[in-house]
Amino acid sequence: MSIEYTCEIASEPIQGEVTLKPEIDGLAISALFDSFYMPFSDIKSFSWQDYSVRILTEDKIFTISRLGNLGEAFFMELYSLYNQKVRQALFISATPSFKTEANYHYEENGKDAQGKAVLEVYENCVLILPPDEKARRIPLCFVSSLEKADFGLTLTLNTGERYSFGRLGLDTEAFGQHIERSLHTLREKALNATREIDQTLNMKQIADIARIMPEGAAVPLIRLHEIAPSFIQALEAKIADSRVAAEYQIFKQNFNVGQICVGVKQGLYGEDNENIIWLISPGKNADTAAVEFATGQETAAATFLYGNFADWEVFWRRLNQAMEAIEFNREVIRLSKDELLKAEYAQYAMAIKRNPALQFIRHYFTGRLIHSSPEHWQQELISNMT
Repeated sequence: MSIEYTCEIASEPIQGEVTLKPEIDGLAISALFDSFYMPFSDIKSFSWQDYSVRILTEDKIFTISRLGNLGEAFFMELYSLYNQKVRQALFISATPSFKTEANYHYEENGKDAQGKAVLEVYENCVLILPPDEKARRIPLCFVSSLEKADFGLTLTLNTGERYSFGRLGLDTEAFGQHIERSLHTLREKALNATREIDQTLNMKQIADIARIMPEGAAVPLIRLHEIAPSFIQALEAKIADSRVAAEYQIFKQNFNVGQICVGVKQGLYGEDNENIIWLISPGKNADTAAVEFATGQETAAATFLYGNFADWEVFWRRLNQAMEAIEFNREVIRLSKDELLKAEYAQYAMAIKRNPALQFIRHYFTGRLIHSSPEHWQQELISNMT
């Protein structure tokens, strides 16, 4: 249970002697005649230096001093509660298999960041949790290489991002082992999912498909066809028996069928653990896209549309990353910037700040096409995709 801290604070909104109470969603600050609440979603960074805690928000600086012997304890409690909120924003509810603290450095799309952070290993990802907005959820299903070095290692994704960790000390071996264990678990899931779809495949075909189609990811049909035409037939049989059967036929009739991406996701919220088919279809010039889900959720009554991007492969790979990061919760994609300012969407706003793939996908989101009548839907779809 959190305690109250007595201290001095210097800031624009509140100054002087105050009491601080860290809470689950933010920091409550109370003075004799004033009060202020700082949501964790507003915090850009915080640090412990010169016996003071310095907190930066978008437009304010708070310097907290005279905490006495409780200064470091306050910082650690703040860090712990902040990380709880960040985990929620990164759609993490499980318990990590391993946890440590080390240096990190990552490179994403020509930009990089580095510092010291809490590191956590989960079955499907590694979390980087620094005391600022640079937190990352590294999707292990898209990791293409793991390189080990003295007291560190580097993970590279199939889209080129690199995440390096150093000064792990005695935790180096255990950190690597837990990541490898998670990678093996994900690999087994992908192999089993592939076998379940098409039981006529040989071991090489199963391995090749599982490599390019980890659980949940959508990939172009042409790439699956190159490995095993029978797998396409099995997938199309599942599509024909799903809630996107009609939409798939329209995609095939009007767009490049070979570039249509198909994915299978198990255990989506509200779907009774069944396998859910989802589709990504390119438009006529491969600079637009339509995304369809065979779910019973309310959002399934709309096709999500994207446009004006330059590279089809970059788009569908980034969409895969974004969907993995948000557990396929498409509401995060469609909310406007004004809606994200509302308190009820603070978690989504935090997720977007910490996920470049999600930022990319939101940038090219052009709207939703409601499933009113089949004829109207098809007419609007073709109009938006040509």
